[in-house]
Amino acid sequence: DSFLRRRGAGARAAFVRFVSLVLGGVGRRRMDQYTQAAAAYLRSKRGVTSVSAETSTAVSELEIANWESQNLPHELPEEYKALLRNSNGFRLTWDLIFRGEPIQLGEMCINPLRDVKKVQLNVSVKDDREPLEKCLNVRRSKLPVAAFSLDKHCKCGVVALVYFRREMGSKEAPEVWFQDLSGRWNFLSSTFIVYFRMMVAHLGLPNWQYRFTEYGMDPISKQWFFLISPDKFTFDLNSQNVRGEKMGNASAGGTNRPVSKVTAGGPTPKLKSAAKGVSSRVDSGFRRGR
Repeated sequence: DSFLRRRGAGARAAFVRFVSLVLGGVGRRRMDQYTQAAAAYLRSKRGVTSVSAETSTAVSELEIANWESQNLPHELPEEYKALLRNSNGFRLTWDLIFRGEPIQLGEMCINPLRDVKKVQLNVSVKDDREPLEKCLNVRRSKLPVAAFSLDKHCKCGVVALVYFRREMGSKEAPEVWFQDLSGRWNFLSSTFIVYFRMMVAHLGLPNWQYRFTEYGMDPISKQWFFLISPDKFTFDLNSQNVRGEKMGNASAGGTNRPVSKVTAGGPTPKLKSAAKGVSSRVDSGFRRGR
């Protein structure tokens, strides 16, 4: 709040618009609004620079049909097709001035169609391979049969559209999962549009996907999160109405409980203090770099 008062009405308006859009509906037409609100919010933050969104020529219906024919019986989510009809993929990056030098900190990416490629579901060594169901952090009545990469720039694991076995003639709706560096698959969202909303809500901060794993984000990533994300942005992204997950399901390691407010964005006193330390160093670096 004090930051927003110092930055004036423009920063306050960007903050309110960003939070209201991300907490609002998930209609496909809102994707542009999400990214525009996130970009405006980032530009209002002290020390953030080089906020840049990359788009490219739209994909034709023939190209979409060719992908689906080559990967039968799997169909692309309708919301992803809607994105492709406007731009072949999406990428937004931004830098932070630290000790007088810009460093790339945030990155949001949705693959262009040519990079939506099949990825291996079970990456454990063949001689010591565990059953696939043990690689999932949330139990499903049906096993996954295919996964396709959704973010080629993700350095901390694999974000993918995951397809499960379906009944003959039923409409297939892939979910979005995250394969961490241990090879374990972690549920993110039931639909593409909800994942897009989650990605924008986290501003493309490093390792944000680990917030939805049993490990959680590492301490440095948490510090960046509490420094850059909106001060009151502590809603629970594990809630049923946001991610589309049936909370009654049991996870592979126990009950599938929502994360606490601390995990979901409310910093502990120790992390809050650490984040303040990072904030002061960023501020001093920003002043030297001006």
